[in-house]
This record gives sequence, C-alpha cells and structure tokens, in this order.
Amino acid sequence: MDKWRTPEAEQYRKLYQAKQWRVLREHVLLRDRFTCQRCKCFLKRGRSHPQSAVVHHIKAHKGDPDLFFDIGNLQAVCWSCHSGVIQSEERLGYSTEIGADGWPTDPKHPIGAK
Repeated sequence: MDKWRTPEAEQYRKLYQAKQWRVLREHVLLRDRFTCQRCKCFLKRGRSHPQSAVVHHIKAHKGDPDLFFDIGNLQAVCWSCHSGVIQSEERLGYSTEIGADGWPTDPKHPIGAK
C-alpha cells in the first residue's frame, strides 16, 4: 500500500489498470491534441518529463466508475500542472490564480474575487 493513499483510494487505483481506462485515456489525449488544457504546452509520452501527459479527472471520482469513465470529466494536462497547480487547488478547495487586476480569479478564494 502507498503510504500517502487511504485504503479506499488503494481499492479504486485498480480502475487505472483496466483496458477501458487505457483506451479512454488515449482518446482524451487525441481529443485534446496532446496539449495541456492548463498551460497549453505540448504533451510528451512517458513519465520522466515535466511535460509528460496526464489525464486528469476534473471532478474527483472517489471510485465511482460512472464518473471515472466519463469522458466529459477528463482533460489532458502536463505533469507539472497536475502535480502543482491542480493538486494545490484540490487540496485548498480554490484556485490561487491572480487576475490582471491583482485580485484572485476564484470566487471561492478566502479573499474573494473582485
């Protein structure tokens, strides 16, 4: 068991081994034209590069197979965005992005969006 994951998360990690997921993942990468939907960089295959392709669940699936395999809930992103901005937003519950006016863009930000 991974020391960072809950026992529940360990159970649904098996979904990532399913053939249905591998096919769907490839479809999402092609649909999004191997472009990160956050920073717009071109994605690379493999796991050892900051621009490595990750298919991200927009809404956390928590093991729900309907949500897990919902193509509308998936987007291609680079490893850097997924491991940085996206996971930070998931942990905090809001985006820390600041707009051109100097105010947070996310209305859920504790300071509030302008």
